[in-house]
Amino acid sequence: MITHVKSNLKRVRCYHIKNSLESLLQKAEDSSYSYLEFLNQLLLQETEKRNQTRINRYMKSAKFPSIKVFDEFDFKYQHSVTQRQINNWKELVWLDNRENKIFMGPPGVGKTHLAISCGFTAIQKGYKVRYYTLNNLVDELLLADFERRLKEELKIISKNDLLIIDELGFLPMNPKQSNLLFQLINRFYEHKSIIITSNKMFTEWGSTFGDQVLVTAILDRLLHHSETIIMEGDSYRLKDKLKKND
Repeated sequence: MITHVKSNLKRVRCYHIKNSLESLLQKAEDSSYSYLEFLNQLLLQETEKRNQTRINRYMKSAKFPSIKVFDEFDFKYQHSVTQRQINNWKELVWLDNRENKIFMGPPGVGKTHLAISCGFTAIQKGYKVRYYTLNNLVDELLLADFERRLKEELKIISKNDLLIIDELGFLPMNPKQSNLLFQLINRFYEHKSIIITSNKMFTEWGSTFGDQVLVTAILDRLLHHSETIIMEGDSYRLKDKLKKND
């Protein structure tokens, strides 16, 4: 009978129940579950395992350089962001509303930490996220354009609910690169959310993109539904070294 049940579970793709059937049966017997309680345990096992499998898959495809979470953010060192703000971000209302976030400030103040933490939280709640540094993103778009599959690449990226573009402003872009980035941002506009981290203020973006008209078009789409967080202070990564020097 167990073999027969497992075969049927496989046919309906309930693989997690199938793999744990014997232990679930033993637990039901030991706990004297009713039929309804046992059915509920089976469904819980399958849904929880499927959810964890999905989270693991989304985490892998996000390609975060490292895992960052809100609970590890140092409010004692960085006062530009409050716990109340982060609590609001955790609710992900902004993501449901297709709003963007732009973290701006000098290197080392926690912009990437907060961006990845937003992405990590989103994945835990079922959203698809993709992380890029700006340079890596532009390189992928350039390659796709060269291989005449840009439209397909833009479609693949835009399947994500949230796109994180890190390190905007470290290196200048040529007109071709800027135009490709604009096409992607335009595709996300009012359909999906974008998080950008930048070490430059908006007034300095012209030097990065090399085209003020294009910068205006990009900002027009990014800022229409967005929150800008300006972070100040010294580099968090250097704080221990600075203390030693003192």
